[in-house]
Amino acid sequence: MMPPTLHVCPFCPLYCDDIALEQPSQGNWMAKVQCGKAITAYAHTLPNSQSARIAETAVATALAIKKAKEMFAGKGIIHVATAGTDLDTARRLNRLQSDNRIRVAIDDTVSTAAWRAAVSREGTLSATLGDVRMHADVVWTIGDVENETPRWRERIAAETKQWIHSQSLAAEPLAELFQALRSNANGNESDQPIAKSIRSANYLAVILGRNALVESEAMATAEMLSKMLWYLNKTTRAIVLQWDPAATNRAVTAWQTNAPIDSVRQDPHAEIHIRLGSPSEGAKAATLQIGGIDLGPQFAELFLPAATLGIDREGVTIRGDGTVTLPLTAAHPSTDATSIEHLEQLLA
Repeated sequence: MMPPTLHVCPFCPLYCDDIALEQPSQGNWMAKVQCGKAITAYAHTLPNSQSARIAETAVATALAIKKAKEMFAGKGIIHVATAGTDLDTARRLNRLQSDNRIRVAIDDTVSTAAWRAAVSREGTLSATLGDVRMHADVVWTIGDVENETPRWRERIAAETKQWIHSQSLAAEPLAELFQALRSNANGNESDQPIAKSIRSANYLAVILGRNALVESEAMATAEMLSKMLWYLNKTTRAIVLQWDPAATNRAVTAWQTNAPIDSVRQDPHAEIHIRLGSPSEGAKAATLQIGGIDLGPQFAELFLPAATLGIDREGVTIRGDGTVTLPLTAAHPSTDATSIEHLEQLLA
């Protein structure tokens, strides 16, 4: 057996760079890491682990490509959604969009879209993973951080910090918490631990996870949270860290067009023709999914497997805090088509 090789994991926006890959004698490989998300994703990228699919039937890849071409022939502008891609794919998607071949949108949640909209109006302070690891003494997680980034505690050394958690925020409880902080009171009984912890912080790091904000009140809650953080920064340091799987796409779009990239939430009635990569929890169904993990016909009528950047091909990505560019090396080099290559072939 070969000694383990360290590898950057491409399956969540943390992009952990300490994954040990071992090569057993039978020719496959395995990831040695305490992360269920990574273990599942690595298993689905093993050779022949997934087949092309039409409806509920596994088919040859060539047949799925033929079916997809028939479905999109004469369709006009194709709506493409993705939770996030590598640098080269982001550039090629932008090129196709500038040629009016496709429209690209980030497949995010109501909560995420609301927070980004609030920040664009109200502003807030952000920080890097390294800043939080080195300086934060109180960490406030809101929403589901664990499932999206299972190793977040390890990566920011959370055992050295005070940690508080909220399942999700609604406007009224947040307003009461904000009032308690401004009046130096404890607020409602349910808010006392959070208010006391926030008031004691020298450096407060707020980490927003999936569904951090109650959907029906997401916009108002996001704006209020931004205002509260600005208030706290009058006397202490308070920042927000949100792990963004689409950090690379947002950066490339800003560089090339000087404009923000669209969100699927901007037009909830728009059809998703093609999704690149795995669907997230609660995602709208697409006609075709290219690459990622196939979760079945309820998420895509057709599925086309594709080579994974950082597994089958080399690539470059930006970590989810938007600061560090990381190389993705090929764990087992392959000539299989990537998702963007499949998409370009369908549009040819």
